[in-house]
Amino acid sequence: MNTASIDLQFILESDSSPVIVFDHRGKILWLNSAAEILLGYADRKELFEIALTHAPKDFGNRTTLLELHYRQLSFYAVNVAYNSDEWVALRLYYRPRSGEKRHLEKEKLIETDINMLLEAAITLFKMQHKQKLSLLTDQDLPPFKIDQNNFSKLLRKTLESFRRSSRIEVSLKMAIGEFLIIDDNRYPLLRLKIRANGRYPDDDHAIRELAESLQIVPLLEETLVTFDIPLIQ
Repeated sequence: MNTASIDLQFILESDSSPVIVFDHRGKILWLNSAAEILLGYADRKELFEIALTHAPKDFGNRTTLLELHYRQLSFYAVNVAYNSDEWVALRLYYRPRSGEKRHLEKEKLIETDINMLLEAAITLFKMQHKQKLSLLTDQDLPPFKIDQNNFSKLLRKTLESFRRSSRIEVSLKMAIGEFLIIDDNRYPLLRLKIRANGRYPDDDHAIRELAESLQIVPLLEETLVTFDIPLIQ
């Protein structure tokens, strides 16, 4: 077989690992679909710096064990390759998540309008605090199944962690092209973001436990809390 007939770009495009090719200034020349998803979380300049830092001294390729975390995406190694001064390729290797087996008990869940629960939690928070709070959400989101009581507790605890912030911004939208695997089934994601100028982390352990009991992926940062919520129907 003539190897020239092999569609290498198709193979790279089908790879589940992110692959990005930069030029010598850090401009992206090519990337696959997995890398497009990664760039929704990671900064392009940071990834280019990683490529430069871990590139081999001479033409060729080099694999480096390296822990990288971008929201729910975790990587354990990178490979950097180049045979020209005009470009450099970066490939990231996902950390296996075999130990993270999620199980869903649908019979315990209730079909819910998430905007109703969100607005109720915000109203309760406003009754107790005087911060300015803005809400941006899609009112056409479909109802889906969730544990209403625990989700309401999660919202209340999370909003309370921002109790000293002067202004709080809340947004809820679909995470296009992303999903969470539960019991070997794919569920599309809603992304809830709560942002302010600072928050108290004293209840973070309870927030994480509540989120995980709801099959929600939490990301708790200094000024931002993000919840990836599976749309279970």
